[in-house]
Amino acid sequence: MLLFLLSIADESNHDIIEKLYNNYHDKMLVLAEQKLLRFEMKDYKNNAEDAVQNAFIKIVKNIDRIDFSRGENDVRNYIFSILTNEILNILDENEDLLEFDEERYQSNEYDIIDEIDMQEIYEKLVIAVEKLDEKYTTTLYLFFDKGMSIEEIAKMMDIPTKTVYTRFERGKKLLKNAIKENK
Repeated sequence: MLLFLLSIADESNHDIIEKLYNNYHDKMLVLAEQKLLRFEMKDYKNNAEDAVQNAFIKIVKNIDRIDFSRGENDVRNYIFSILTNEILNILDENEDLLEFDEERYQSNEYDIIDEIDMQEIYEKLVIAVEKLDEKYTTTLYLFFDKGMSIEEIAKMMDIPTKTVYTRFERGKKLLKNAIKENK
């Protein structure tokens, strides 16, 4: 894959791309596999590879946008945010490959009206989340959707726990305000 990435990149960026690939490829693959496996996706390994490949293609195409002067943590956060978005894209595209929770739909508690209401709330929430800064959306997504703790998020993103907590609290506050505005 590295040869392909170098072939689509400007020659002046080859060293940077090679360094990013060597530093992050394996970590990205492990994370993608864990996330897709958590959703019990069939063929999660191939889909994880696709997510990593798509993320690297986006990174290469936008290499000039990366501000390396801001430090390794910002670069890492940028890369893992792109990967997270690619994982979400794959989950959206392959809903039919996810395990179907048959018990939920056979239970007496299931109500189609409740499902429609929840879908409408979810759609409003997605719109509000999309308007937030990426650092907040990533933190909120990992916490609420993936069930990760503040400590797990800090470890994954390699940033201090206090920073994650601050992003989480600010993101929640911004999200509440955005939802209030959309009512």
